[in-house]
Order: sequence, then C-alpha cells, then structure tokens
Amino acid sequence: MHDGQSRAVTGDQLVASQFNCFVPSAFDGIILMYNTASGAFAAVSASEFEDIAALFDNPDSASPEDLAGLVEAGFLVPAGYDEREAVRQSYFEGRAAETGLNLTIAPTVSCNFACSYCFEEHPKRHFSDADLRAVSAYVRDNLEAGAPLNVTWFGGEPLAAFRQLTELDAALQEITDERGSAYTQFMITNGSLLTEKRIAYFASRPGFTGAQVTIDGPADIHDGRRFTSAGKPSFDKILVNLKAIEGRFPVSLRINLDRENVNRIPELIDLVIAEGLAGYVSPYFGHVVDYTDECGDLGGTMLSREEFAAAEVRLLNLMIRKGLRPGFELPRPHAGSLCVGDAPGGAVISPGGLVFRCWNETALPESEAYARIGENGAVAVNSVKESRDQFWKDYDPFTHAECRTCSVQPLCKGGCPWEAEKRPVDGPGHCTPLRYNLPDMLRLIHLRDSIDEIGSTDLPPLPRQTV
Repeated sequence: MHDGQSRAVTGDQLVASQFNCFVPSAFDGIILMYNTASGAFAAVSASEFEDIAALFDNPDSASPEDLAGLVEAGFLVPAGYDEREAVRQSYFEGRAAETGLNLTIAPTVSCNFACSYCFEEHPKRHFSDADLRAVSAYVRDNLEAGAPLNVTWFGGEPLAAFRQLTELDAALQEITDERGSAYTQFMITNGSLLTEKRIAYFASRPGFTGAQVTIDGPADIHDGRRFTSAGKPSFDKILVNLKAIEGRFPVSLRINLDRENVNRIPELIDLVIAEGLAGYVSPYFGHVVDYTDECGDLGGTMLSREEFAAAEVRLLNLMIRKGLRPGFELPRPHAGSLCVGDAPGGAVISPGGLVFRCWNETALPESEAYARIGENGAVAVNSVKESRDQFWKDYDPFTHAECRTCSVQPLCKGGCPWEAEKRPVDGPGHCTPLRYNLPDMLRLIHLRDSIDEIGSTDLPPLPRQTV
C-alpha cells in the first residue's frame, strides 16, 4: 500500500490513480492492469475488467474486499492524495535511508579494445600497490558494521588488471567478514580476457552475481565496431569464452543498438541459441548515445529514443518467440538512489585513488577528480570540483517540467542524471524507453510468462497498436 494510504477510506473518498495503465494483452479477451507508482500488475478477463472499470467510476459500489484490494494495489487512491509528491518523497526518504557503500572500482582505465563509440579515453593507468592499500583503508574506515558493500568492477577493462582486482577482492572480503557485512560484486567486461582461470575464480566467489559482456551483432558487424586496440577482431574469442562459462555464473549479454546494427540482431539471436548459450546468457539492449566528447560524431548513427524503444520491443518479441529469456523484468518503482552518482555511499574509484561520481568520468585525470584517497584511507577533496560533487549530493530528479505530467515518472524519475542535466528544465529529462513502449513491454512480459503454460509455438502476435 502507498505511504499515507493506510487509513480507512470509503468508496466516495477514492479516485482512480493517475499512474494506472490498462492495455489489451496479446491474448484475446485478456486485459493487463498495471500501476507505475506501485508496480502492481494483473491479467484479468475482459468481463472482469468491465466490472473493475465500473468500480473506478463508482468506487462506493464496490465490496469492502474489492475496495481494499484496489487501494492496496494503488489502482484507487484517496481523493486529494498527492501521488507525485509521494513519488518524490519515496526517492528522497529512500535515499536518506540507504546504508553501506556502493562502489564502482576500476583497477585500470586501460583497455585492450578500441570500440568506435566508447565514451572513455584509455590512458595506461593501473592500480598501484599503494592504491590497493588506499581503497582497502577507505572501505575499512567507511563501512559500518552490518552494512552492505556492493562493488562493480569496471574499467577500461578490469581483467587487464586481474592481479590488482583479486588482491583487492581478498582485502574487501576480509573487511566485510569482520564487519558482518554482505559483500556482492558484479563485473563489466568486454569478455576477451575471460580465461578458464578467471572464469573459475569468479565462479568460486560466493558474492559474485555475474558479468556483463557485450556483443553487438554477428561477427562482421561486431568486429567492425568492437575491435582490439591493435585493430584485430574480437567476436570469435568472446564467443569461445562465453561458451566456456557453461552456466557457472549468470551473464548479461549487452547488445548496443544503433542504425548500423539494428537490422542484423536477429542473426545474433539465432547464434546465441545455436551455440547453447540460452540457458545462462540473458540478452538485453543498450542505446548507443554520445555520453561524452570521446564518443566522437555519432549523430548519423544514433537511434532516437522512440526508435530505440520500438526496436527493443521488436527484438525482445523475437527472442521470446524463439525460446530465449531476455534480461528484462516487470518494471518496478523503487525508493532511493538512481545510480552510484546520487547514492549516499556511492563512489567511482580509479587508479591513483581518484574519486568520481559517474562512470562517464572514470578515466578523467586527477585535475577532474572530486577527491583523492590517500594510502591511509583519508579523502582529500578537490576544492575546484567541490561544487560539482555537491550537485550529486543535492541531486533532484524532479526538476524537468514534462516529467511532472508523465505517467512513467515513478519508474524513471527523470532517467540518467548525467544525461538529464544536459536537457532544459522546461522539457523532459532523459526519458526511459518505457515512456514510449510501456504497453508493449507489459504485453511482452505477459507473453513470456505464459510460455510455461502454452509453449512458445502457440503464442499469438502482439496487437497491431504496438509502438
């Protein structure tokens, strides 16, 4: 139940939520009910929905049980209840209640790839032994007993500094064991350096939740954009390494979409299935965006947000019908921070003990860092960047005018802060694809979850009113 709605109300005191979304399923005679503020989701028959819709027009006619259920799910709210203010409060109160450390650690900003659209420069800087001691001391000084430590291994290519990664991992495990703290870790890697030894290492780590690896299409497409720093192809090596994982840990297979590869992705889907990766690889789609100046001129190849949203639906639909389980779930609103940038215990740490707030800043030089961690764990703030650091501490995702009337606001809260900041406040923030494809994504979720009952060969087509 929404905060502030727990008090008893009668039907004549209730109104339909502005965050309701009702769409026809891909199956005839089924209506999908969803609320973006509560995350409640239900599939009901058309006749049942007619009865429910009548209750929205006349809540006082509902039984106490039905009324309570609709209020609990957020489909009905008290008259005068400020739903948008409740979303705002859930963000700020959730953020204030967060504990522990949420760290993105780049043991190197160097990379063995030279991807055409990469947002980073790749200076040859690795963690020194002094950096390892500094980060260990920082965690020891700042992690409260029982509070969680979440680490994302990042780069550059983190496996290019595997020794430093494993040594720091061991130190962090020791600290969290002493503190009685949960320690989870995830890795973003290009996949080319995932040798058997390294696969076995991560598979043995109890708090390792998986890795993200990127393949951008069949070999000719992928190798034309994700090549090594020596200009060599990478597709075959990554595929061999993915197959070697053999389900020992989950893999999020990121597929970055733009105009150059979007029509070739069906071939990659077939390859993932043919190579036996479907059981432990979860494909999902990333949007190629010019996050930084390092990306170069991508204007002619970038998909618009609307185009990306439509492509996402089309390709997820194809995956589901071919028996894949793509990496997406029912969108759920959450209280608290959006990313490492606005997280109270968030930091991006790169070689030299440099501290940033956003992944897009990871490879920047010391002059651009917000702070630097000394070998004793002490943090020296860069006074030149103090106002920028304060931006993240004070971040307010509710400043853009169009967001204040958007029904998807509870799910995205203005989107990526880095990108939202670039946009004028009298327009939208950095819109999630859900602004454009939420009805279709709900249909796809219902379609996917129906496979166990009816099999993938008997699935109906999506309705024609898709994005």
